Amino acid sequence: MAKKKDNRIGRYKILDELGHGAMGVVYRAEDPSLDRVVALKTISLGYADEDRKAYEKRFMLEAKAAGKLTHPNIVTIFDYGEEEDIAYMAMELLEGQDLRTRMRQGEMPPMEAVEIALQVADGLGFAHEFGVVHRDIKPGNIMLLERGAVKIMDFGIARMRFAEHKTSTGMVLGTPRYMSPEQIGGSPVDQRSDIFSLGTVLYEMLTQATLFAGQDVNQIAHSLANTEPAPPSRVHPELPQMLDFVLARALKKDPAVRYQDAYEMAADLRDVLAEMRGRAPSRERERERDVEKTQTQRLEPGAIKLPVAPAANAIARETRLPLSHVFDSDTALERVAARAKRERFTLPPRRVGVFRRLWQDRLPRRLFATAVVAACLGVLIALA
Repeated sequence: MAKKKDNRIGRYKILDELGHGAMGVVYRAEDPSLDRVVALKTISLGYADEDRKAYEKRFMLEAKAAGKLTHPNIVTIFDYGEEEDIAYMAMELLEGQDLRTRMRQGEMPPMEAVEIALQVADGLGFAHEFGVVHRDIKPGNIMLLERGAVKIMDFGIARMRFAEHKTSTGMVLGTPRYMSPEQIGGSPVDQRSDIFSLGTVLYEMLTQATLFAGQDVNQIAHSLANTEPAPPSRVHPELPQMLDFVLARALKKDPAVRYQDAYEMAADLRDVLAEMRGRAPSRERERERDVEKTQTQRLEPGAIKLPVAPAANAIARETRLPLSHVFDSDTALERVAARAKRERFTLPPRRVGVFRRLWQDRLPRRLFATAVVAACLGVLIALA
């Protein structure tokens, strides 16, 4: 769908194209009233009256569903309008990449996957409080922003009845491989369906494996009904068992035994994340020890020969100093060791006699002198 000739849709000035799909185009646009740049999502209404009403209703439903939700993990809707054969919706411009693109780039760290799922669960919990069920949670509708923020996008089929989920050919709208069993089977859905879809996304982030595969809706429905997912810890043994429990409960085929509230799932994911962060320092220390072991080399005797100090005569010749000025440490140590061994360590210690102690120790010497003087005085007094 081409933009209008004057490069404006409603009051918004079109700057460039961000992307396009089957029903419309998303532009980067400027809102002159508030002097801000927005993402302008548009759809063409140039269809037959029946199709036009269906697309217009779906588009307006998305605007109303997301427009009533103000949450850090949900895209913000600013405005909705129609102009001629175009319906448009202005929303906040998100700078980043969607989860689908991130998953294609390679294996994700488990902590990153759990953190993304936690933020999505928080956003879904808030939407469910307002009676809004997303019904199309998948990697393409999860936006990853800078600094780790996560936003849920595209509420295009939110709160729609199942009869409105089908196209003229009978295909179910949304992405079947992320749908819950009740959704793909045509039963009424509620917030527990979004929880199942989030569990499927988290499982794929952790294992890089498509949980329910198939060529069409029927094959996917058969896989969904007969496949019991293996615990992700079998793929990554370092994952905590608590994470196996969270995924097993989120992916229960019976909604009655599944998580009943997205906030409840978010609380368990916070516990998992805390446990993983607690394990992280110990794993870092183990890696550091492994690096030290790798860098440590065993030196066999004689493998490295240290240089031998030249003899004193050689030093004298090189430095032209007299031989008496050169100190030969090896010879000096040998002489000291021989003398100490001979004079101190081989001879038994001498006993210290009474007179030697009186002569060398000051206190005994004073006591002895005092006693002698006192004795002499006593004799003189006795003779007088």
